[in-house]
Amino acid sequence: MTAKSHRDYVLIGFLAAALWCVNAIWLTRDSRPPVWDMAMHQSYALNYLPGALRPPTLRGWEWSGNYPPLVHLLIALCYELFRPGPHSAPLANIPATVLLFWAIYELASELSDRKAARWACILTALTPYMVWMSRETILDYWLSAWVAVGLLLLHRTRGFASGPTSFLFGLAFALGMLTKWFFAGFLAVPLLYVCRQYRVWSDSARKLYLADSLLVAGIVAGIWYVPNLPGLIRYYSENARIGAREGEPPVASFQSLIYYLRLLEGYQLFALLFLLLVLGCYFAWRKRLLKDGGFFLGFVAGGWFIMTMMRTKDPRFTMPILGVIAIAPAAWVQSWGRGIIARAAHIVLVGVLCVQVYASNFGIRGLPEEIVLMRGYAGALTWNWNLYLQHYFHILGPPRRENWKQEEILTRLAEDAAKHRTRLALAVIPDLPHFSAANFHLYARLRGMAIRVEHPQSADGGIRAFDGYDYALMTERDQGISWTTAASRALNQIIVDERRVFRLLDLFPLPNGDSARLYHINREQQTAD
Repeated sequence: MTAKSHRDYVLIGFLAAALWCVNAIWLTRDSRPPVWDMAMHQSYALNYLPGALRPPTLRGWEWSGNYPPLVHLLIALCYELFRPGPHSAPLANIPATVLLFWAIYELASELSDRKAARWACILTALTPYMVWMSRETILDYWLSAWVAVGLLLLHRTRGFASGPTSFLFGLAFALGMLTKWFFAGFLAVPLLYVCRQYRVWSDSARKLYLADSLLVAGIVAGIWYVPNLPGLIRYYSENARIGAREGEPPVASFQSLIYYLRLLEGYQLFALLFLLLVLGCYFAWRKRLLKDGGFFLGFVAGGWFIMTMMRTKDPRFTMPILGVIAIAPAAWVQSWGRGIIARAAHIVLVGVLCVQVYASNFGIRGLPEEIVLMRGYAGALTWNWNLYLQHYFHILGPPRRENWKQEEILTRLAEDAAKHRTRLALAVIPDLPHFSAANFHLYARLRGMAIRVEHPQSADGGIRAFDGYDYALMTERDQGISWTTAASRALNQIIVDERRVFRLLDLFPLPNGDSARLYHINREQQTAD
């Protein structure tokens, strides 16, 4: 290993350390509970702890729900090393950061050179959406790391001419699939491209190594996928219906075609990095700055197309593309040279991107929270073309010291249940980011409470919509995302109208200016009526 490569690995370590210093400062300043999916994945991770309080009907391969278990196992490891909680769970992403930066560096070195590789790591580290997501317990951040590793190893097989590298690729494929099913979608086109480029089917040794790698991937990943296959089929069909409920554009439409392009500019990169990407891709192609442009294009276009063909859409679904696409602008930026003007341009670029990262993570009061360049598609959410954002729908962004009263509400509920010997079954009617059934369930499990927490989404049958629950929690104002709270107003009205059945236990003021009301459901009175 050369001194130059040693220095480059120091850069990778420095960028990872800098990112997690930012995250550490952010986490110490934020007291809000994790939102929806983040809370759900943290709850799943608790199932893997020794002596975990989990439903006895769950079998081992069902402990992570409909999701592969690798990230949950890593979060559980952090729970074991540190105290289980919302601030220890994100630490599971630290190895993913190092792995991601290393893989991007090595892949960029193969597709361009070491100078471009350094810039690819810098641009990835300064991508606003990647910084936001690095401290969130979602599967897609780890997926981004494994996709980059998978691409690197696939490229290094040289068309499956190397047995050991092919084996490592198969292992990475398995780990990627055990992170999230999307992994196969991102690697499908590059895999076909490599097979065609090297005419793998015409060489018996190459075919054997390809078969070996796929066999390794199938055996390792199949440990979880085979017993979960029936449930996954149901989950995929349900997910397609959810996309329609969320108001996402139909697959065969212009809005669907540009959906992820708009999200790339407006919510993942922002205007400056997006412009750098466009110019970088143009000049990288024109000046032939990439040694294997077809491989790069096959990954980006293939992954983009497959994600577009899905009815359910979200910015995090295309996050695995973000690090890899940085290679093209990185190759262009390093081609500027080493003169005074080029060095000044490099310094200005990094400086502006650092300011942008600071604004999107801690906020700059003297600047507008967002600058919209052009209004975009409006479904349940409006997706605009933005110059920049200092927040992501006020869910991600600057830290806040807010108490959403999960602990107090659960304590009051437990006291009443112990006093009246009532079951612990709670209906959480609103579905707000920091006040939902998902984070109530997480906090209850962290307390060791054997409780069922659900979010009812139908008021059909009137008061019978609360059958199976012994407590109900409501708010009066904002109910949360529209596609899961269409019945919330009607459910609230049932509680208000049926005063003899719903006994008010307590009021809890919330940071959004609303108050949460906790009710005990008097089953004896309901039966009498």
